[in-house]
Amino acid sequence: MTGGIRPQILIVMMFLLFTTGVALGQTEDFRFHWAVGSTYDADGNPLADAVQYDVWLRRGANDEVLIATVRDDTTYTLAAEAFIVQRIRVCGYDEHGRQSPLSEWSEPVYYETGRSGETVPPAGRLRPNYPNPFNPETRIVYGVPEELPYGAPVQLEVLDLQGKRIRMFQIDRTPGWHEVAWDGKNDRGIPQATGLYLTRFICGTTVDVRKMTMLK
Repeated sequence: MTGGIRPQILIVMMFLLFTTGVALGQTEDFRFHWAVGSTYDADGNPLADAVQYDVWLRRGANDEVLIATVRDDTTYTLAAEAFIVQRIRVCGYDEHGRQSPLSEWSEPVYYETGRSGETVPPAGRLRPNYPNPFNPETRIVYGVPEELPYGAPVQLEVLDLQGKRIRMFQIDRTPGWHEVAWDGKNDRGIPQATGLYLTRFICGTTVDVRKMTMLK
């Protein structure tokens, strides 16, 4: 790379959204697809499309790791373990070896044994937050069902053990699985104390509650 110009090959991640349906012990195959868009350098010259991609994986709260290199393709099949939130992102290289910025993370992949490939839950549900215990941040995953009546309440909040509301989240009513981050602060931005907290998800007539632990 010359002149300090950072090559930019745009990579747009699109969460795939089907599975092969093949079980391998405690894993299921999830296939991802991403799209490549044309971009330009600082002088207005178009850059070549990527011909190779590095695929990075994050499992739960672990650090991301390089798990594969894909050539002449824009798909990758992940053998994902049950009960672990996982996601991928990619980095492209053009024919001259110039590297693109990393893409955004995909939407989370998560399933429980016997429920692989479930992209839309049958009712409002919470999945285990991760990491748990956590410090200073945890991710909360919630699911919205397909047939949610118009005007039905959908609410996600963090409570203390006395039932006092600590934090209310803006949520996505689109059917499927979604994720928010809690940074251990209340709605006024004040850090909360170490201890047990509850995540409560109200979706229509369904109420789902899970415990989580903040450590400092």
